[in-house]
Amino acid sequence: MTMFRYFETRIDPFRAHDETMPPNTLIGFYARYCRQVWLWLACLMAVGLVVSLIEVTILRFVGSIVDLLRATTPAHLLQDCGETFLLMALAIAARPLAAIAHDLLTQQNIAPGWTNLIRWQTHRYVLRQSLDYFANDFAGRIASNVIQTGPALRESVVQIIDALWFVTIFAASALVILAEADWRLVLPLTAWILAYASVLAYFVPRVRRRAEVIAHMRAILTGRIVDSYTNIQTVKLFAQTEGEDAHAAEALADHLKAFHRQTRLITLMNAVVSATNCVLLLGTGGLAVWLWAGGVLTLGDIAIASGLAIRITTMSGWVMWTSIGIFDNVGIVQEGMRTIARPHGLVDRPDASMLVARRGAIRFENVRFHYGKEGGVIDDLSFAIAPGEKVGLVGRSGAGKTTIAQLLLRFHDLESGRILIDGQDIAKVTQDSLRRQIGMVTQDTSLASLGQGQYSLRSAGHADGGGDRGGAPGACA
Repeated sequence: MTMFRYFETRIDPFRAHDETMPPNTLIGFYARYCRQVWLWLACLMAVGLVVSLIEVTILRFVGSIVDLLRATTPAHLLQDCGETFLLMALAIAARPLAAIAHDLLTQQNIAPGWTNLIRWQTHRYVLRQSLDYFANDFAGRIASNVIQTGPALRESVVQIIDALWFVTIFAASALVILAEADWRLVLPLTAWILAYASVLAYFVPRVRRRAEVIAHMRAILTGRIVDSYTNIQTVKLFAQTEGEDAHAAEALADHLKAFHRQTRLITLMNAVVSATNCVLLLGTGGLAVWLWAGGVLTLGDIAIASGLAIRITTMSGWVMWTSIGIFDNVGIVQEGMRTIARPHGLVDRPDASMLVARRGAIRFENVRFHYGKEGGVIDDLSFAIAPGEKVGLVGRSGAGKTTIAQLLLRFHDLESGRILIDGQDIAKVTQDSLRRQIGMVTQDTSLASLGQGQYSLRSAGHADGGGDRGGAPGACA
């Protein structure tokens, strides 16, 4: 348990971190989060190097044993082959140790710690977005992208190390071993590597693009379904169940079409890889037997060459599917970046001070706000509310009552004018200090956490029956 605990506590998800906007380029986005755990990723690469060398060494021992058994008798087996058997036993014994090290790094260290580090940091950044940011997207889609980006980023990096790095070392070692036996044995494997790389270079980018489309469709589908559940009372109140069905069915159909386009491409890629594997096996095996017939190779060399070829073709399917998984996860990360790596719409000024509201006098001076349009809502509005004064806002739906309250809370920046509280411009104070000084009762009921397992029930009165409902508080507490 102590060993598990050691690895489980190496990555602190809540560590201090860069709170600026995450990079909006794929490489930059990956780099930000990989830098924070580079040591453990380097350890994982080291373990992958050891595992690949062990695999190649074992196959080489098999070929050596074949030749040694042909050259000895049962009576002299241990005397002639004892050292080779001992070294092979040590190599085999090292495999589970390397596997344990790999699992400790991935399962106890990287998977839980790094995944939640990414989730925590991206959640903190997204949570500080403006009200408009959340109003213009599905809450379910935003949450889905934040939750899925962490494991997708982690899994794509781990898969690159586990598969591509491992196979690269294995293939390079195999070329060295085959060249030691006879340089001509290198030719089939070299040709296969070039063909395999070409297949991946052609198919994988196309799979990646289609995976990105699927991730986008999945996020839309999730957003629509979660939005239906979130607003289930409204759905039932207006008897819109079938309308919500149609809305979700449309997203599901689009997702299904994108899925079919991707699986067709995957099936075609699998067929091409299988054909190249067949050529490698026939080429390596046939060439090895031909060289043996010419007295160039031993039976042990044939065993090594055939074993390496079989192992590589077996791994090729694994690498192919892993490559698909990598780019599927990259597509999820790119979809998440569209939600996460966006600048904050409302930010505090670098010199923002804390609001100090002792009296609670409110003053609007020539306030203009049109929600980015040319006109409407609020134009050149000025009024003052004295400390302790009670003010009611009355007007038709859409007249701007709720907007006035939101501007006082600085949920939006003014287009012109200013709002003062006790003579302090709210645009020049921190948003948190402003909102801590204002008490507001909304019409929505929700349960808010106060920490330490305590919650407060936030309920609201009904100021009017319009769509732009709510009112500005008359004083700051």
